[in-house]
Amino acid sequence: MKHFLAKHATIKHRLYSLYYTLFSYGRGLIILTLCLWVGNIISKIIPIMIPGSIIGLLLLFFLLAFQLIPTCWIKNSCNLFMRYMTVLFIPAAMGIMDNYSLLLENWIPIIFSSVGGSLIVLIFTAFLTENFQKTMPKKRTILSKNQEKQP
Repeated sequence: MKHFLAKHATIKHRLYSLYYTLFSYGRGLIILTLCLWVGNIISKIIPIMIPGSIIGLLLLFFLLAFQLIPTCWIKNSCNLFMRYMTVLFIPAAMGIMDNYSLLLENWIPIIFSSVGGSLIVLIFTAFLTENFQKTMPKKRTILSKNQEKQP
């Protein structure tokens, strides 16, 4: 889009730049939408309790991980979604506010489960990190050899 707005660009270059930008956004949005649709179809066919959007996200992950789709194809569209992510969360926040009385009635279990879950994750991560550091071979660096020579 930068070339489209450049003062020195010719009409041909501006049109090509506009076409390329629109094509890259469209291609990415089509790929993201297809992954969502396929995930929804799989969710309806297979009797599992995983939403179609999550299955579509996993499908997109595997397509990118196995390099069946180049990342440059969806990069612009994903950047567009990330730029306006807060706008996408407004409907979810309003849905929570519709059930505000339910949140007030159950605030104690919500707080304890949030804090408890965070503590469990923190302890588990610390345990794994400690075990990984014990099992990994220690590498001596040049800096540590120089420090040993100094008094």
